[in-house]
Amino acid sequence: MRNNLRQIAVTFIIVVLLGIVFLRPESSFAANDLDSLEDGVYSLDYVILHAETESVSIANDYFEKPAFLIVKGDEHYIRFELNHSEWTKELQSPLGDSFVDVHVISEDKEKNTRIVQFKVDRDLQEPIEFKMHVLIESMDPVYDHRYTVRFSFNLKSLKELEEKEIEKLEIKETDFIDPEKKAEATDGKDETKTNSEAKSGGEAKYNTVLITVTITVVVLLALMILIIWRNKNKKDKENVK
Repeated sequence: MRNNLRQIAVTFIIVVLLGIVFLRPESSFAANDLDSLEDGVYSLDYVILHAETESVSIANDYFEKPAFLIVKGDEHYIRFELNHSEWTKELQSPLGDSFVDVHVISEDKEKNTRIVQFKVDRDLQEPIEFKMHVLIESMDPVYDHRYTVRFSFNLKSLKELEEKEIEKLEIKETDFIDPEKKAEATDGKDETKTNSEAKSGGEAKYNTVLITVTITVVVLLALMILIIWRNKNKKDKENVK
C-alpha cells in the first residue's frame, strides 16, 4: 500500500510541475502583454521568411540586425535599417486590417541605407507580414517584383539598451507619428479587429491548457482517493476476519 501511495504521490507532483511549466506565459511580449515592459529601447533579433514557408527570404540580406523595440507608454514601435536602400521602393507594415508605408526616420543616399519604423499592433510571437516592392534596374533583365515576406522576431533575444547605446540611435519625439489615423484615412477599416483576434487566440490557448491540466489533476486525486479507500476496506475486512 505504501509503495502504491508513494508512486501516486510522485506522479501527482510531476503532473503539477508540468502544469506550472506549461501554464507560465510562453512569451511575456505578446502584443497584449507588451505593457509589462518598462519604457525604454530594446534590441531584438529577427529574420525575414518567405510568405508561405519557413525558409529565409533573400530579402533578409537587405536588412541590418538587430532591430530595436521602442516602448513609449502603451505604444510600441520597431525600428530597423535597410541596406541597398535604393532597391526597396516600397515597404509596408500591417496596421489593423490594412498595410501602411513604414515611417522613414532617416536616409543616407551615399551609404545607400535607410532607417524605418513601424507601430506594433499585434502578437509578436507570430511572424508579421510585410509588403515589398523591389526594383533593381542594374540587373539584366531588370528585377521588378512585388511580394509578401514575413518578419519573424526572436522575443528571447530582447535586451534593454543602456543610455549610451540609446543616444546613438538619435531617437526624437518627431519620429513617432500616428499611422492609425493614416490607415483610417486610406480605407476606413476597423483597425482593432486583428489585435482583438490575436488577443482572444492567446487567451483561448491559455484556457485550453489550464482546463487540461486541471482535469488531469482532478482525475489523479480521484484515483488516489479510490486506491486509499479500497486499501482501507481491504484492511478492515482482514481485521474482521
